[in-house]
Amino acid sequence: LEKTNPGVNIHKIVSNVDQTRASFAATLHTLLEGMALAALVVWLFLRSWRATAVTAIAMPASLIPTFAFMRLAGFSLNVVTLLGLTLVIGILVDDAIVEIENIEKRVYTGQRPYDAAMEGADQIGLAVVACTFAIVAVFLPTAFMPGIPGQFFREFGITVSVAVLFSLVVARLLTPLMAAYLLKPTVGRARPPLPRFYTRALGWALDHRILAALIGGSIFIASMALIVPLKKAVQPEGNPNYFYVNVEGPPGASLSDMRAIIERLDALIARQPETAAVFAQVGSASNNTFAGSSGVGQGAVVAVLKPDRKAKVGAIRDRLRPLLRQIPDARVSFDTSGFGAAAIDLTLVSETGEGLDAAALTLQRQMGGVPGVADPRPTKPSTGAELVVRPKADEAARLGVSVAVIAAAARVATVGDIDANVSKLDQGERRIPVRVRLPERDRTDLSVIKNLRLPTAAGGVTTLGAVADVYFQAGSAEIDRLDRKRQITIVADTTGGAQAGDAQAKVDALPIMRHLPPGVEKASLGQERRSAELFGGFIVAIASAVGLVYSVMVLLFRSFFKPFVILSALPTAIGGAFLALLVTDLPLSIPSLIGFLMLMGLAAKNSILLVEYAIERERHGATQRDALIEACRERARPIVMTSLAMMAGMAPTALTLGKGSEFRQPMAVAVIGGLITSTILSLVLVPVVYEFVDDFERWLGPRLARLVTPRLAPAGAAPGDRP
Repeated sequence: LEKTNPGVNIHKIVSNVDQTRASFAATLHTLLEGMALAALVVWLFLRSWRATAVTAIAMPASLIPTFAFMRLAGFSLNVVTLLGLTLVIGILVDDAIVEIENIEKRVYTGQRPYDAAMEGADQIGLAVVACTFAIVAVFLPTAFMPGIPGQFFREFGITVSVAVLFSLVVARLLTPLMAAYLLKPTVGRARPPLPRFYTRALGWALDHRILAALIGGSIFIASMALIVPLKKAVQPEGNPNYFYVNVEGPPGASLSDMRAIIERLDALIARQPETAAVFAQVGSASNNTFAGSSGVGQGAVVAVLKPDRKAKVGAIRDRLRPLLRQIPDARVSFDTSGFGAAAIDLTLVSETGEGLDAAALTLQRQMGGVPGVADPRPTKPSTGAELVVRPKADEAARLGVSVAVIAAAARVATVGDIDANVSKLDQGERRIPVRVRLPERDRTDLSVIKNLRLPTAAGGVTTLGAVADVYFQAGSAEIDRLDRKRQITIVADTTGGAQAGDAQAKVDALPIMRHLPPGVEKASLGQERRSAELFGGFIVAIASAVGLVYSVMVLLFRSFFKPFVILSALPTAIGGAFLALLVTDLPLSIPSLIGFLMLMGLAAKNSILLVEYAIERERHGATQRDALIEACRERARPIVMTSLAMMAGMAPTALTLGKGSEFRQPMAVAVIGGLITSTILSLVLVPVVYEFVDDFERWLGPRLARLVTPRLAPAGAAPGDRP
């Protein structure tokens, strides 16, 4: 543009692209750091760099084909897909860890690596497949959520599912192959026993299974109680390197008035130590863009912040808010519009409009006293003076002056005629309308307007004042409608770390909201509607995930009852996730709900590893108790390893290392907290639930068998009884 326009200098003020690139770079660093930490966990357990290398290769080997699929599917590296890739870092290595651990422990006892790889991969195969499909069943429903949330998370659910499926292919084909030829044989040694504290806890729980089940139920109920003190929001507030300010002048403000207001605001923001640059514009509101005129009485300011600042955007806004109130003759507010913004909004509607303005004004005043709510204000411009021309029906009829003639004269004199009726000035390929109207000083002079000449039916002329009453009165600058009802929207910002969900609940409890005037009602729009759609969609997705996990487990285990053991592990993750969010003062938001989805898959994975082995041992003749003890001895280490690897992969995100990590932090914190409790409790409580379910299945099986025709006829049965 500068080359084609030599007299124009272009300076970039702010760009969302910079924020996106910084977030992308931070995500790449998080991926690499997560890979390194997950590999470190494997080395700490196996103490073999060869086994660690085999496991670490699984991550890039799964990610590369995932990127290829994203390209073929037309997916981009955006906030949603990057969130999914960050989430699966720990999962991609899970299947490989289970495979390599099962192979390595056979090499540890003296078996040749090739034989150990063949036997170990065959023995663990069903469990690995079940774990993978359980995680796919958890995440795939998010891709089919209805409405706007479904469009938002479509790429997320598909990307995570595809990455996990590629990790299964790697774990089943590449990991055993590399283990067979890269691991070194060792002198056979006896495997170390389980830690004594764990065997004692497991033995006590199995001996007192009713008491252990009551303790587990009590932990779940206490966990659900933690949801009450948690903050609630659609998404965490971000920390970009800029913020926007909207400015509205008084009714009838001139360009010089607005310039004075903007200059004072510009100087105020420029004095802040975090400010790098300030850009101001008169004649438009920001709405996160600087395009489109909204009139001389509107203005916008964008503040560009220093990247190395310590204060977050929310703290800077809270510091500036009382100073902005000191600017006279202006309504100054921060622009927090956009999806998942921190601002709250309420819309009141009325069929007739009677009582609507009074209710909105009362709501605005009461919102000003709510803790955590700042700057309540209507979205429509302030009330201003308007010119009213009311025809005198009798006099206009006597003189033969129609209402259309009166309206046309008033319109032409005050705002000018419509473009279709005016002359055009040709300038190259452009046709510029020539609009003629009264000078500004005359448009506010009633005597001039009343003396406008109008033609009569008899061919004479009369004045506007003779056939109409002309006067000024206060009136709405604009009238908004929703489904043909008049509406007024009151918006507000949050302050002091308050979350939008909590502030919305406090506002809904205000007296005016509980006792609205007759004919006035609240409309579900804006932030509240977006929150309901998102949380409702996730509830449906979670319910679908539970159903799909159960269906997959029924097919794999050939039992309608054993999958309930798998599902019993899901509540064990809730308490740790809620407690972690509460301790770190993070809100229950969309990222944390994504973390809960992940926890469902991980908790199911831990149970699958135990249940699958116990079922196989029972089918080979082991008693119920021996099968459970052996399952815990064989599968405790891979469960702990995969859980720690997942926590290590989430650690950089939980520590908010990198730009844009504020959105992903609640997800990582919820996953880490939930994994701690689910890993500890599932290793003790899942065997207890298994005993209950297995005993019930054995009791119910023979009774139901009498209702089913056997496949083979019993010996000595009559020919007519044979199938």
